[in-house]
Amino acid sequence: MRINQTLSVYARNKQTKKLRHRILFASLLSAVVLLFGGHGVTSFIADMLTPSAKTDLSHISLAQNVKLAWPTVGQAAVGSTEKGLLARSSDDEEVRPTASMAKIITALAIMEKQPLKSGQTGPTYTVTSEDVDNYLAYAAKDGSVMPVHEGMVLTQYEAMQAMLIMSANNIADMMVEKTFGSTESYTVYAQAMLQRMGLNRTIVDDASGFSPETASTPSELVALGIAALKNPVIAEIVAQQQAWIPGVGLVKNTNELLGTDGVVGIKTGTTDEAGNCLLFAARYTAENGKKVTIVGVVMGDTDAGRLYSDSKKLLTSVRRDFSLTND
Repeated sequence: MRINQTLSVYARNKQTKKLRHRILFASLLSAVVLLFGGHGVTSFIADMLTPSAKTDLSHISLAQNVKLAWPTVGQAAVGSTEKGLLARSSDDEEVRPTASMAKIITALAIMEKQPLKSGQTGPTYTVTSEDVDNYLAYAAKDGSVMPVHEGMVLTQYEAMQAMLIMSANNIADMMVEKTFGSTESYTVYAQAMLQRMGLNRTIVDDASGFSPETASTPSELVALGIAALKNPVIAEIVAQQQAWIPGVGLVKNTNELLGTDGVVGIKTGTTDEAGNCLLFAARYTAENGKKVTIVGVVMGDTDAGRLYSDSKKLLTSVRRDFSLTND
């Protein structure tokens, strides 16, 4: 099943050539995808989907007779932490800007480079005058930010909360600068990490996703969401509805679905080029009593309110077609 791509105006004329060149540079091979029937259903097993393990396409488990409630605008995909990708809305997914969903890649790279265990806070970051200038630059461009001042100190865990819960672009930049030395070093590291994961169509141009050249596909974002949930610290943070950040106060999660209908994360994203996007996860129970975590994504919706209603409809149809119930 194909869905309308009404956001193709997202700067196709000025971005497509450059994006294609980056895709060719990032990989010689596109992701391997097996199609089933006329509904665009695909599936693969990804039992060890972590930044250090490549996506396993050697075992196939097709989802059959599935007619999910795909959004009418944009493109989408769903999977589970247990089975990997289950279905996607289009047979020929476009590589599109991710907006702030890219912060999941940033979190995975930071946690691989500088791991935290549950309960640890990690090293501290001291805000510099350059960090303040970056905050002001993002604010001037109406980017998502967290206010900072020179000398402000954040732990790695607190910075991860600011980046993933309130989607602060400036904190994403600050973290990669202090972890990798520069944004350029980060993008090289992150691209290599994605290659190890077998995610060959995802392009990393920045840490925050504010750049329209940071792009991916629904199928690969589902894989990234699964990898994120397999990291206990990232999974803990994206499930938090709010957090207390020293020097800032209480910050609220930007994901309006969080805490409803079994939803436990993961990341929102909105820019002019990307449209309205949501990478989400929800926990349910299968008929055999086993717990199932569904991961889905909607990319490129043209209306923020419809994004959430379409995501809820998609989750409802997943529960129905896969015989899942709320915990």
